[in-house]
Amino acid sequence: MRLALIAAGLIAAGALPGCGASRAAGTGTTPPAQGAGTPRPADTLELAPDQLGAIRIEPVGTWRFAVERRAVGSVTFDEDPAIVAAESTLVGAAATDQLTRKELARVQGLGESNGIAQKELEQAVSDQQTAVAALKAARDAVRALGLSETRIDAMVRSGRIEAAGGARRHENWVLAEVSESDSPFVEVGQPVAVTVLAHPGHAYTGRVARVYSTVDPETHRVTVRALLADSGGELRPGMLADVSIRTAAPIESLALPVSAVVREGDGSMLAWVTADRRHFHPQPLRLGLESDDRYQVLGGLERGELAVTEGGVFLSNLLHTPPSD
Repeated sequence: MRLALIAAGLIAAGALPGCGASRAAGTGTTPPAQGAGTPRPADTLELAPDQLGAIRIEPVGTWRFAVERRAVGSVTFDEDPAIVAAESTLVGAAATDQLTRKELARVQGLGESNGIAQKELEQAVSDQQTAVAALKAARDAVRALGLSETRIDAMVRSGRIEAAGGARRHENWVLAEVSESDSPFVEVGQPVAVTVLAHPGHAYTGRVARVYSTVDPETHRVTVRALLADSGGELRPGMLADVSIRTAAPIESLALPVSAVVREGDGSMLAWVTADRRHFHPQPLRLGLESDDRYQVLGGLERGELAVTEGGVFLSNLLHTPPSD
């Protein structure tokens, strides 16, 4: 009985020959001895020379990432009819307000002593109050369609429609629906790039002309209008458009090709790294922006560190494949 217990303890401790020996994952061989204080992770892979051809290794570098908000939209007509109508109503309401103010001032200046009946004075007051209410409603309607207070005031003073700049020759409009969470970052004047299915590989550039002030309660999106350069006259109303709005200056940051990042079954992201181009281990990543087939790396790697940029999935498959006896 005592001998059986001693033998079981030796097996658990790996002291008996052939029991408890470790292997480098994916190779079926015992990993080389490590120096004191530099243990290799348990999930390190040691590749044979003929396996190295399945991967590509590059130092981690930087990339300039565009800070963009993306939306789906469509090419549309020259101007939103609702905007034209609202601006026309605003100009008309402003003119009526000025007219009724002058009439009220005239009636009040003459008074009853000059033959102005009380009924005429009351009518002038009523007309002016109605004009004020109509002007306020017109201002609210135009503001909801993306016109700033400064431009509204300018239209009221001048009595003329000052649109965002109608499409001229070789220009066209695009209408985009920006998510509610992205809408605070979108402003008039920001650069826009648009692609359409009919002309793949070509980006039409322009700028944001209007940002509507209301959020659609059903889709929780905000409407944005942009003017695009269309020198070839290729865009047609109704075309589906992918819209990118640049909301800030580009950011230079550590980056990896999309092909270097492996998504694990639990949703985590990792890259395979190496110090000697022979032994590899997975490194969890914290990622940010994605642009031009590259991920922004916010954490997990350092500049110049060697990473597998092609073949990471191959290494992950080796890691999770049970070693053969």
